[in-house]
Amino acid sequence: MLSQGYDGLEYWVIDGASTDGTPEYLADLTRRGVRTLSEPDRGISDAMNKGIARATGELVAHLHAGDAYATGALERVARAFVAEPDADVFCSSMRKREERGDVVYSCDPSRLPFDMTVNHPATWTRRAAFERFGGFDEKLKNVMDYDFFLRLHQASCRFHVIPEPLVVMDSGGQSERSLWLTLRETHAVRRTWLRSGWQRSSLYLGMLVLRGLARRGLQGIGLGRMVGWYRRRYALLPKHETPR
Repeated sequence: MLSQGYDGLEYWVIDGASTDGTPEYLADLTRRGVRTLSEPDRGISDAMNKGIARATGELVAHLHAGDAYATGALERVARAFVAEPDADVFCSSMRKREERGDVVYSCDPSRLPFDMTVNHPATWTRRAAFERFGGFDEKLKNVMDYDFFLRLHQASCRFHVIPEPLVVMDSGGQSERSLWLTLRETHAVRRTWLRSGWQRSSLYLGMLVLRGLARRGLQGIGLGRMVGWYRRRYALLPKHETPR
């Protein structure tokens, strides 16, 4: 983040009162002009909401531990912000580090009723949208970002897609570690915000569960290439493996 060289950056680090050496690291960041907060929180949503409440810029974004912006990412977003004054959300594809190599995750907000098709670390939202629609739902453990962006989509907010990947993300996030909880929560979110459509049905949930279990099973027995083939051709949003 600090290597972006972008003058309009306000950088907050929200820490949940860590005791693993983080306070010393935060003290060093503070000396470098980074604003920090370290106190107990009620989970990821609470921490992100604290950051939103303290942000003063026009656009708000969230990066988690291990994630990083690509070189020049904020300059690229700033140009889009000027060129698209009516957009509420700016989003891009991202590069994710996975076991077999990097995978580029594309972005298509129009498909949000089906699944999480924007990449939260590669998304910049107008602060006014948070003020209008509220922050992240603290009752949700894994899909608070999907809930928020589907809420905006259903309210006809305008999403602008920046085509190039602007973020590099680590694998192993919270939603990956608990497939069933994630799918159950996304199902509840769709039933909350969608008025109609088969995406609200138990049949659609069952299809997603079977797909997730099949992916894990194939990867577990060393058939990751088959998973990659499927993701390139038949995934809701194609995902492309790239060399590191």
